[in-house]
Amino acid sequence: MKQPLCIVIHGFAGNPWEVEPLAHALERSGFEVITPLLPGHDRDKKRMEKITALEWLQAIEKIVTRAKDDKKEIHLIGFSMGAMIASITASKYPISSLVLLSPAVYVLTPHVFKMRLERFRQLRKRKPEEHDQALGDQTRFTQKIPLANVFQFHKVVRQAKRIFHNIHVPICIIHGKRDETIDPKSAELIFHAAASKEKELHYLPHARHHICQGDERDQVIQFVTLFLDKHRTL
Repeated sequence: MKQPLCIVIHGFAGNPWEVEPLAHALERSGFEVITPLLPGHDRDKKRMEKITALEWLQAIEKIVTRAKDDKKEIHLIGFSMGAMIASITASKYPISSLVLLSPAVYVLTPHVFKMRLERFRQLRKRKPEEHDQALGDQTRFTQKIPLANVFQFHKVVRQAKRIFHNIHVPICIIHGKRDETIDPKSAELIFHAAASKEKELHYLPHARHHICQGDERDQVIQFVTLFLDKHRTL
């Protein structure tokens, strides 16, 4: 019997590290897990600036198509922009369930600026050795992203906003209340817009944007695992 497949999609200017703890936990729970690297996200700035939103979407669609040809049960999981890509894909292809982590709908809001200022103040008080090296490297890479790719990111977001009402599969949305990148109101918008009969919305009171790598990641893993166990058939 084939294992149910989880396709876990990282965020804009990110990589599979963002979802690594969740991916490992799902593997231990008996799922086959794929964490693809989106085109242009190999930290080559010159290569990335040539990448389009369509290429990001097609990369995931190819994986889904192959999995459907192999008659696999598919669960899509997306983080940040990856949640938008997962949503668009779920509106086009028959899948078993959809999980959205820190979904990127509202990006520049008063809440986001407030959380960024708070984060900046906290980091200034910390000693250099206390900083998260992996997250620091990720932030520096994000700052170098070509403007053309930022436009492509917003293109994905705009497309996703138009299709939430076409999503009918069971959906689980998780967002950190202290997200300094995406406004948590994004999760509420999707929750009400999705046509799914089975919906879950979970807010993490102290979590920031990278909820799979933060202090509340065990709670994220628990929410996702319990949700997927309810909707897996294999």
